[in-house]
Amino acid sequence: MLQLAALAIVTGLVEPPTWVFFTDKKIEAADLDAALVRQERELAPRAVRRRVRVRGDRGVDLRDVPPASAYVQSIAATGAQIRATSRWLNAVSVEADAAQRAAIASLPFVARVQPVARTRRHEHRPLGTDESTPARAKGLSWPQLSALHVPDLHACGLTGAGVVIGVQDTGFLLEHQAFAGLQVIAARDFIQNDDVVADQEGDSPGQHYHGTGVLSLIVGSDGEVFSGVAPGVSVLLAKTEQIDVEEPYEEDYYVAGLEWIEGMGADIFTASLGYSDWYEQSQLDGKTAVVSQAAAVALANGIIMFSAMGNEGPDPTTLDAPADVDGVIAVGATDFDGVVTSFSSRGPTADERIKPDVVAPGQDVWMVRTGTLVAYEMAQGTSLSTPLAAGIGALLLEAYPDLDPAGMLALLRATATHPDAPDNDGGWGMIDGLAAAGLYCTCDDGDGDGHFAATCGGDDCDDADPASHPGATEVCDGRDNDCDGDLPAEEVDGDDDGVRLCAGDCDDADPARWPGAIEIADDCIDNDCDGEGDPACAPTTGEASGTGESGEAPTTSATDPTSTSDGATSTGASTGDGASGGSPATGDDGCGCAARDGRTSAWLLLMLAALPRRRRHR
Repeated sequence: MLQLAALAIVTGLVEPPTWVFFTDKKIEAADLDAALVRQERELAPRAVRRRVRVRGDRGVDLRDVPPASAYVQSIAATGAQIRATSRWLNAVSVEADAAQRAAIASLPFVARVQPVARTRRHEHRPLGTDESTPARAKGLSWPQLSALHVPDLHACGLTGAGVVIGVQDTGFLLEHQAFAGLQVIAARDFIQNDDVVADQEGDSPGQHYHGTGVLSLIVGSDGEVFSGVAPGVSVLLAKTEQIDVEEPYEEDYYVAGLEWIEGMGADIFTASLGYSDWYEQSQLDGKTAVVSQAAAVALANGIIMFSAMGNEGPDPTTLDAPADVDGVIAVGATDFDGVVTSFSSRGPTADERIKPDVVAPGQDVWMVRTGTLVAYEMAQGTSLSTPLAAGIGALLLEAYPDLDPAGMLALLRATATHPDAPDNDGGWGMIDGLAAAGLYCTCDDGDGDGHFAATCGGDDCDDADPASHPGATEVCDGRDNDCDGDLPAEEVDGDDDGVRLCAGDCDDADPARWPGAIEIADDCIDNDCDGEGDPACAPTTGEASGTGESGEAPTTSATDPTSTSDGATSTGASTGDGASGGSPATGDDGCGCAARDGRTSAWLLLMLAALPRRRRHR
C-alpha cells in the first residue's frame, strides 16, 4: 500500500537539523530597490508575470531577498553545516551539535532556533500488478479518470497544454514508456544538491518509487493502455524527501523546493508530502508549521497548490501541514463511488476550518510500476488522489488561464458533489471535472475572447466581436463593449451624423457640426469642431462702434435700407441697448453677428443641401 509520508518511524537516534531564523535581512532602504531588481532577474519571466497578475504590484518584495550573507557566514563559522536557505522565511537550516546550536542562538541577529520538523514515512506496498490492455479507452486508468469526468475534458480538447506543474516528491525515474513524451523544463535534487532526480549513490534503493507513481497520474501517456489526467503539461521536478530511517526530516528541503518551483514559473504545485509528527494538533492552524508559512507566501505569489490530507483517518484533526493552510487545496481520498476511505485524514484545522477541500479517487488507483518499461500496478493513499486533483487543476487552468489560487479553490468547491453541505470527512465533495470546466466544454467562444455566447448560457453579449465581453474596456464604437446593457451617453450619435461625442462631435444635436465638416461662411457656427469661430463673426465687445469713433453703437445707419426719413428705426434696425431683433446674436465662443430678418435665404438653403457630409463608419 502506498502511503503518505509519515507512518510513525521516529528513531530518536539522530538529532534533527535546526532552523535558524534571522531578525532582519541587513539591507538599507536605499539599497532595497537595487536588490529587488537583482532578485527579479533571477526569477523566470513566467513567474514574474504570474505574480504581477495576481498581486497587482511589481512582483518582487523584501521576501525575495536572500538572508544576509554576513549572517549565513557567521552561522557557518560556528562549525554548523548549512543544509538549505529560505528567502521567504529569512532562515537557514543547519546540521549542528548542541554546542553549535547554543552558539548560534546567542548571536544577536538570530531571532530563534527550532528543530526541522519530521515528515511521515512512505511505505511502498503495491496492491497488485497488471500489464494487460483492457478493452475500454484509457485502459487501466479508466476507472479513476471516469470518476472525475476526465474523458469528457479530453474530448473537448483539454490536455493541460501550456500549463506548468511543479511536482515535489522522493524522486523520479522516467524510463517507463508512459513518460516518452514528457516535457521536463528542469529538475533538481535538493538532498544531494544536483540535477539528478532518480536514485543515485547515496540514496536509499527505491527512493524514486513514490514520486514516479505520483507523476504518472498527472502526465502518463501510453496509448489505449494508460493515461494521466493532464498528459499535455510541462513539469518541474523537485526531489526533496529521503526515505531512509536515519533522517526523517525534510521540512527544510520541502521549503527550498517550493521556493525553487515557484521561482521557475510553475502555475501549479503539488506534493503528496505532509508534516505533523513535530507539530501538535493545536499548531495545525495554517500559520504555525514552517511548511505552512512557506505555502502562504507561495499562494500570495499566485501559485495554485494541491496538498495531500494524509492517511491517518478516520479520526478527526488528523490532517498534515501544509494541508492546514487556508487557500491550499487539501485533497482527501475516496473509492470510485465517492465514498471517503477510512484511511483518509480528517479535519478540522486547529482553528476550526473545514478540511479537506475536495476528494478524489485514492483507492485501487492504477499507476506506472517503477523500474519497468511497460508494467503498471495498483495502489492507494491520498498521495494518489492529490496528483489526480492537480491534473484536473491543470485542465481547468488551460481552459481559464486567469484562474488564481482563490479562484481555483472556489471553482472546485462550487462544482464538487455536495457544495452546500461540506464536512470534515470529504470537504465539498468529489471533484467533477466536467462541471468545473462548465461552458468551455458545452458552449461556444466564437471570437476567442475567453467568454462564451449568451445564446448558450454564457455572458458574452457579442460572440463575434472579441472587443465585447464582460469586463472589456468601453471604446468609442457605439457598442456595449462591457456587456452591462448600458451604452455610455458619449457613445450615442444623437444627430445621426456618423460622429459621436466621444469622437469629438462638439454638438450632437446638430448634424452640420462634426470634426471635418465644412465651415459655412457667416453662419457664426464652429462647424468643424476645431474650437475656432467664424472669422466673420468676431466677438462684439462694445469697444468700437460702426464709425470707429466711439464705443456706442449708432441708432441708425445712413446706408441701412430699413431706416426711415424721420430717423425712426424699423424692427430690423439695431439699437444702442441691443434689445431689438437686430442686435448681435450670441453664438458659440461669444460670437455675435447680425441676424438680419431671422430667415435663411433660399439660395443658402440650396447650398447647404448640396454640401457633401462625411460620415465615419461605425
